[in-house]
Amino acid sequence: MADVASGRNNPWLDLVRSAAILLVMLRHGERALHPAASDADLGALQTIFMNGWVGVDLFFVLSGYLIARHLLRAGVGSPDFRIGRYLAMRALRIVPAYFAVLALVVAGAFPLFGVAPERLAFRVVYHLVFLQDYLPSDINVVFWSLGVEEKFYLLAPLLIFLLLRCRAGWLQAVLLLLCFAFPVAFRTLTYLNLHETLDYLQFWPIFRSPFHMTLEGLVTGVGIALAQQRGLIVPSRRSGTCLLGAGIFVFGVWLASHDFMSSIDFFDASLEPALIAILAGVVAAGAVQLIGTPLPFTPFFQLLSRLSYSLYLVHYPLIPLVLALALPHGALAFWAAYFFVSAAVAGVLHLAIEKPFLRWKDRLARRGGQTVQPGIAVA
Repeated sequence: MADVASGRNNPWLDLVRSAAILLVMLRHGERALHPAASDADLGALQTIFMNGWVGVDLFFVLSGYLIARHLLRAGVGSPDFRIGRYLAMRALRIVPAYFAVLALVVAGAFPLFGVAPERLAFRVVYHLVFLQDYLPSDINVVFWSLGVEEKFYLLAPLLIFLLLRCRAGWLQAVLLLLCFAFPVAFRTLTYLNLHETLDYLQFWPIFRSPFHMTLEGLVTGVGIALAQQRGLIVPSRRSGTCLLGAGIFVFGVWLASHDFMSSIDFFDASLEPALIAILAGVVAAGAVQLIGTPLPFTPFFQLLSRLSYSLYLVHYPLIPLVLALALPHGALAFWAAYFFVSAAVAGVLHLAIEKPFLRWKDRLARRGGQTVQPGIAVA
């Protein structure tokens, strides 16, 4: 993908995005294989798979970074900035493939993946207006994060405008810290007002899904973009390697330690999401600094990055079919079929729906005098 600051290709961001989509797919595949597994039933590798939902947090950091870099370069608040063009470009990036998969799921086009018929019209309507982060994301569970993304797209120009109005670096840091602390404070107050033990099914709609509860990753990405603009993050092979390596190592050890969602206490509900966002930010910042450093297998990561959004949309409703066809032949056959079928369907979706609208988006960007950025990160 194109680095927003310099226009040069930075495959390290593709690597991070590839890791994000693989983690999410591993989470849903492992949960399908072991829906009721306890920590005692899982080895370290399976525990990492079960905790793969943190891939969404990596997506959020990437999205916050890339959208902020775009807005900083576009000059929010200047006469040249067009909010309508910005929103149109965001819509062209997200909406067509999402609406296509939403329609296919509701129409029953994914074999063995059923959608409950109760109040279906109402549920489709609030999915169409991206409210599935506050209302149940019960058509395709992965859709919840798109509700978060769309709200961030709407608020990001205002946030960047306010940051640019704060000339002093310490004022910008204070504003970002307040935005980062906002969801932590909300989750803390919500947890302290609970009068019953929290389980996974309760945790998700209360603490994970709503936009105002899951802002840290997006704010962290904005912070990385702002630090880069101020010259605090610069290309450096040594520093980037240290950050990326340390972030991956700590992430790996932590993800292998226990299933985060097996039991949920105050730390899990309130503080853990903030720490995950910080770690994801360390990984992303390291990738940003590694621009210009060669990466082995770059074409593979570029391809996986390009397909990541389509993969995110289609992999979950394909799981029942893959389970039925491949699981009788063993877990290894399931994983092979899961990734192959998901990649094939994602490729079709990308070529048929996503790519034509991305070309339209690129033409709109060129018309506005902007550098085309293939592969803006999305959750």
